[in-house]
Amino acid sequence: MRNLGVLSSLLTNRSFSTNKSNVLVYNCKTKIKEPLKCNKLLRWYVCGPTVYDSMHIGHASCYIKFDIIRRILENYFQFSVFQVMNITNVDDKIISKAHALNMDPLLLARNYEVEFIEDINLLNIKQPDIIARVTDFIPQILNVIQNLFDKDLVYSVADGSLFFDTTKYKKYGKIVKVPEVVPHIFKRSNLDFALWKASKPGEPSWDSSWGPGRPGWHIECSAIASVDIHSGGIDLLFPHHENEEAQCCAYHNIDDWVKYWIHTGHLHVGDNIKMSKSLMNTISVKELLKSYTANQFRTLCLLSNYKNDLEFNESTMDVACGVLKKFDCFIANCYAHLNNYNSNHTPDITLLKKMNDIENDILINLADNFNTSKALNLLIELINIFNKLLTVDFHFNCSKLEVIQALNLVLKTLDSFGISLANSKFKSDAENISIINTTVNFRAKLRQLALQSKSDNIKQDILKLCDTLRDELAVASIIVQDSNKSSIWRHQKVTKIQVKEN
Repeated sequence: MRNLGVLSSLLTNRSFSTNKSNVLVYNCKTKIKEPLKCNKLLRWYVCGPTVYDSMHIGHASCYIKFDIIRRILENYFQFSVFQVMNITNVDDKIISKAHALNMDPLLLARNYEVEFIEDINLLNIKQPDIIARVTDFIPQILNVIQNLFDKDLVYSVADGSLFFDTTKYKKYGKIVKVPEVVPHIFKRSNLDFALWKASKPGEPSWDSSWGPGRPGWHIECSAIASVDIHSGGIDLLFPHHENEEAQCCAYHNIDDWVKYWIHTGHLHVGDNIKMSKSLMNTISVKELLKSYTANQFRTLCLLSNYKNDLEFNESTMDVACGVLKKFDCFIANCYAHLNNYNSNHTPDITLLKKMNDIENDILINLADNFNTSKALNLLIELINIFNKLLTVDFHFNCSKLEVIQALNLVLKTLDSFGISLANSKFKSDAENISIINTTVNFRAKLRQLALQSKSDNIKQDILKLCDTLRDELAVASIIVQDSNKSSIWRHQKVTKIQVKEN
């Protein structure tokens, strides 16, 4: 295990996996998918937020995608994942905003860090094993800088700041093709980057051999941990990750620092426009959750590959909501069948084999660079097969064994992807379910009496009352479906959102 700095001691009692899977991960260096090789602990570093403002859903989509991949590795391929996320809590943007608000920069950062943790919890994102604030790793950062300085890869400029000399590191540009070198006003090359920024009045600073100052952006991740997987949004590919790779390879005297870089695509809001604070077209997590559920937004993220750009608009969210509704309806129908219908059907070997094939195909696609889109399509294929067996009275023309297996496959897959079922009807308070069942069953019996009535006036009056009750239940997110002989219900939240432009 290469240097994990102060984190090493925390791994001592960690359980290890002996997994040797056939998982393929896209390699941004070679531009091909390569086997994920890890016989013990899978160490994963996530580039976390710079906490100077609220997280928007562009950031959130990135962390949700990483959460999905982590769950797939743990739930399907039995990897033991140890995940670290940094928090950049000292930075130019933090200092600038703190000065504008007449606040202490570190206090401002702490406030937004707390909000960030609240937001990832609201989105059902598993917290990393360690959250590493930059300011907690100043000694490690200074150690890396000193090592690079001793190797003659660092130079100082007029104000005392230190820069990495990319012209002396001959392997710079391994991850991406870097821009052409051109003269710079105070750096030796336009590609050189700050390792240590000399202190200015009113800014947080720490003592060093080169005078008081604070870390540059790229050095923080390199000093915190060396890992198997390093991930971030695609906008971090250059210069951030290229710079990390360069300084770490130089520090460790190795050719490759990270084997697996995982980058997520941008989130766009109409006409391929990236969501960005600079464009003032952002939506905060809490604004999102006023209109959509965490499950609906996660479904949107599941419907495309993690490395692809993601379109967020009313149309794409309608698709995501529709897919989740399809799952909800199928699950509700399965429970209605299992709770209310005594099937005399014998198991169909062909149908059972088809379900087994679909389950195997889901695993194959998840092993292929985490193809969640294909996995969801396979679940939809399964549901479509069963919907063809669904009668007008919400019963399936098949055995209970087949319904149970299909239901379990859908529930297991959704849960493994982080679609939270904790607040759904399947795990809701039993007393509330009893009340809803009583109400819906009473309404169903009343409808049957109305339909059998010989008086058209009485029939219409009762049916109108039944429709009113159905509509009122819908306001409470309880959707009732009627057939000629019975009724069933499910939970569903229907919402819309508008992108705010400031």
